[in-house]
Amino acid sequence: MINSGPMHNAVRALGGDCIFLALAAFSTAAMAQVGYVHEISGTISIQSASARATPARVGDTFESDSAFRTGADGKVVLKFADGQVAALGADSVLRVGEYRYIAGNLRQSATNIELVRGQMRFVTGLIGTANREGVHITAGNTMLRIQNPGGADFTVLVDPDEEEFGSAVVALGAVSVNTPYGRISRISAGEYAPWQTGRPLRTPMPIAAAPAVVQAAVAGLWTTVVPVNTPVAVAATARVAAMAAATSPLVQVAASADPLRAGYVDSTSGPVSIQSGSGKSVGAKAGDTFPASTAIRTGANGRVVLKFADGQLVILDSCSTLGVDRYRFDPSDLRAGRSALDLVVGAMRYVSGSIYEENPDAVTVSAGASLIDFPKRGPVDFTVEVSTEGQGIGLARGCDAGGAGSVANAKNREVGMISVAVGEISVHTPYGPINKVDVGQSAPWQPGRTLQAPVPLAVAPTTFQVTVAALSTTALPENTPVVVATAATAAAAVSVAGSAQAAANANPGDVQLQEVARKATEQAYTATQAATASAQAVAATVFAGALAALPATAAGPPLAQVPPAAPALPQPIPAITPVVTPGGGSTSSCSGPTPC
Repeated sequence: MINSGPMHNAVRALGGDCIFLALAAFSTAAMAQVGYVHEISGTISIQSASARATPARVGDTFESDSAFRTGADGKVVLKFADGQVAALGADSVLRVGEYRYIAGNLRQSATNIELVRGQMRFVTGLIGTANREGVHITAGNTMLRIQNPGGADFTVLVDPDEEEFGSAVVALGAVSVNTPYGRISRISAGEYAPWQTGRPLRTPMPIAAAPAVVQAAVAGLWTTVVPVNTPVAVAATARVAAMAAATSPLVQVAASADPLRAGYVDSTSGPVSIQSGSGKSVGAKAGDTFPASTAIRTGANGRVVLKFADGQLVILDSCSTLGVDRYRFDPSDLRAGRSALDLVVGAMRYVSGSIYEENPDAVTVSAGASLIDFPKRGPVDFTVEVSTEGQGIGLARGCDAGGAGSVANAKNREVGMISVAVGEISVHTPYGPINKVDVGQSAPWQPGRTLQAPVPLAVAPTTFQVTVAALSTTALPENTPVVVATAATAAAAVSVAGSAQAAANANPGDVQLQEVARKATEQAYTATQAATASAQAVAATVFAGALAALPATAAGPPLAQVPPAAPALPQPIPAITPVVTPGGGSTSSCSGPTPC
């Protein structure tokens, strides 16, 4: 048996119902805030070392030597100062032992967590990432240790009553387990290992071989919304969490798709308008939402960033028109998603989202009379420009004939060019197919010219390079799913806060403007936190749907894979900044700014 020390033995001797009293009797830690309650559901109680147990609320902070108990319907997510996350399942008791986080000295930092009984998902923060020796985790009479630098993400279940039995499942990294019955030296990502009295320890096996009850418990913790494991200022973040919880009706929207909102305006500059269905065209601003069957136009010097519910992104450049022809996103059924975008004229950058990631055939993108296709799976990020009035592209693009107000589709006069930053595409133009445009390449099409093989972007017309560079350096949100309503609210709040802060900066002596900026910034922060929480809820819904879609195993119901084996959400694509060089547009063989 592992000797867990007098504290653990005293708790075991008193029994589960007296656990909190025992914890209070053994307080030795400093009364500093070490973490906060990020999320709860059901019945949860919290007890500090020197107080009685009370119901827990989102935003509550806690110190070392605090304990949490969940009821039969309870779950709680705790986040620590270094970013460490612990999610506790139903009928569980967790003690936070001595916790010490020194941002400037991780080697002197340490965390001690004891799962007295029940089930817990544990995700390391900075301490576990940089100093795995400083992470001490016990579950019943079993001790778990992180094996690899870089941290870990694992779930442990334990019932210490009479003769302990337990199990561990690792999602990322690797752990070792010192059980009352011997040592399991390594459980790697995707593996499950059990222990119990009277049974020899078994070699870790795939999670698909775990009993159904273990698979269900792991899936339950994995579909619980958890924050990212980055460091936080505990008190400030706890206040924001409490404020975000007050907007819980907005967060709950994440459970279902909103067919009336395909996406929202993330940011704008210059003149931008939106026209939905047969309605009038109205000016657009950050936070405006739009349905399918919408036309979005930019005027001279106008630009707009659009984000869709599945994470799909579009940046529309000046003098451009985009039609959102069809759109549907269901977080629980990505295969049912559909997206059809039509760049009538102008230039846009496109970044794929979750619908494309799951089913590329469900995504249609056209530019003028040309259809863009995706030969390979994987994310795509490209910029396309098209004129249907025989004009040039790039800086020569105007808002008059063939500009933002035109819906002409003159196939015999179409001029276009495309450049790829991520992935691979093909283009079916009015003059024939361009079979493959790879990363870093560009390809033109125009009347009266034979289609050429793609060339490096550096030899494309300079005007097109400028367009690509401008759209590539425009700030973008992440291409991950969101709840449109909460994300739009956050975008509007951030825009208002930016304007208020600019006014305050221009008038540093104006007390009223300073206060307006402060309040606007606080509201933007709260709205952003609510949007993040709802986006995480969408991600959990997507993951739950992926789990349910996996085939059943002999061991139990269709919950037979840990997250790494499930379809992955698209990863954020970093901005790519092309270097503008004198391109083909400056050669004598080209007519003005038209592609060669």
